Amino acid sequence: MSIEAGVVVSASDGATVSGGAQVAKKKTAASAVANAESVPSGIPVADREVDAPLIEAISQAEVRDVLEHDDDSVLEEDFAPDVLDMPASELRGVLESLLLVSNKPLKLERIEKCLPGSQRSYLEGFLRGLSERYTAEERGWDLRKIGGGWQLLTRVQFHPWVRQLDKKELPSRLSKSAMETLAIVAYKQPVSRGKIEDIRGVQCGPMLRQLMDMHLVHVVGRDDEALGRPLLYGTTDQFLERFGLSSPDDLPRQHEFGG
Repeated sequence: MSIEAGVVVSASDGATVSGGAQVAKKKTAASAVANAESVPSGIPVADREVDAPLIEAISQAEVRDVLEHDDDSVLEEDFAPDVLDMPASELRGVLESLLLVSNKPLKLERIEKCLPGSQRSYLEGFLRGLSERYTAEERGWDLRKIGGGWQLLTRVQFHPWVRQLDKKELPSRLSKSAMETLAIVAYKQPVSRGKIEDIRGVQCGPMLRQLMDMHLVHVVGRDDEALGRPLLYGTTDQFLERFGLSSPDDLPRQHEFGG
């Protein structure tokens, strides 16, 4: 078959154009068909038998236009396989991979977007089961729900050995005054600066600024019922991550402290 000033392109598999650039089939190419011929049935294509595959002729000008104006014709869009029928062992591997590469807690909404076909309630139960499994098997890591998301962490009892990997100084610890101020904010939030100073008995402006610089405390609103509508302070998600909490409700209560 002879096609003048044209390039033969397979509608099902695309064709190699201009030294190897692969052009995918587009609906717009239908209008550019010069002719179509049938070939004998039984020709193997991609290791399978097909009957009379369609052959389209597209001019070089139209091929060039597709390449210049449609990036999808060259590169396929990234996609993830559906996990609806994925075996539990494979799903566990996928979840562990996501958790390993994330440097902060992964929320279920984000995990659900990464796993097409998954259900949030199923993922929640699956992650809880993984956490219990790691504990039962005494693994070196723990899967914990922190700040509304899930994160893999090394276990506390293995800290002395993990620290040998990095001998740099640990981040500066909070002073006693800063810890007292942070504790009041955590347990009394939302709370005003005046209320904090009434409890501590001292001025706490510098401590609040330090805690805000460390992203442990932030402004959550104003007290409309108090004179001057003072600012109200509360803890941040980074506070929850640093102290390994899922929410402020997980803070230890008075009866949990030792005498």
